[in-house]
Amino acid sequence: MSHATSPVCRLELDGAQTVRTIQAAYERLAAAMAAHQAIEIDCNAAVELDLSLIQLVLAAKQSADKADKSLTLAAPASGKLRAALDRAGFLATAVRGPGEAFWLKGTKIP
Repeated sequence: MSHATSPVCRLELDGAQTVRTIQAAYERLAAAMAAHQAIEIDCNAAVELDLSLIQLVLAAKQSADKADKSLTLAAPASGKLRAALDRAGFLATAVRGPGEAFWLKGTKIP
């Protein structure tokens, strides 16, 4: 987690982000949200992830919105995260909407 030179706290979630390991990510994210107004999550180095990470991020986004804080992704979902979103149906045509803007940061779904 870095925040020395930026008003945004960047939280890097790397390695495995699965139901077996998500507690550590939750604790880091909760600490960041308690200490900062703006959090940017970077999942690019996640080597394995499942729906647990997606659920955690969605819950954190909802909590941040309620607390007038900002929670964003560092980059549009790609790689393992994009694949997990596709598998779970988050990027399906029928469910496109505000969530699409959060996960893809304005990029188009092919």
